[in-house]
Amino acid sequence: MLSHGAFRRLLKTYNVLTRRVSGTRISTVGLLTHVGRRSGRNYQTSVGVTGYGDGFLVPLTYGPGTDWYRNISTAGSGTLAWKGRTFTFEKPEIVSGPQLLRAWPMRSRILLQLAGIDDFVWLHRRP
Repeated sequence: MLSHGAFRRLLKTYNVLTRRVSGTRISTVGLLTHVGRRSGRNYQTSVGVTGYGDGFLVPLTYGPGTDWYRNISTAGSGTLAWKGRTFTFEKPEIVSGPQLLRAWPMRSRILLQLAGIDDFVWLHRRP
């Protein structure tokens, strides 16, 4: 398993490289748009994403203390661009457990297991 510090450095590099194509049809990475809970500014964050239930799963790679999670949790909603479409979501909730890995493609599942991630945010798609 990768150390937490090594995994953070790897993801920072990955985020810089994927930012331009996140949310487009050619990318499997989503682009999460959220409003800062103190500043009121719009922010965009590249996130891993897969379909799940009535919405989407996003790994909590850095835990629930990340700004993007705190922002969507406070607001209760946001938007997610994924595979060339934009979705509005509501009621983000933290869900945990190794059984959630089955929702991911095998390659992503292996990476999530190597990183020791089994906490996710379930973004419920707004009808």
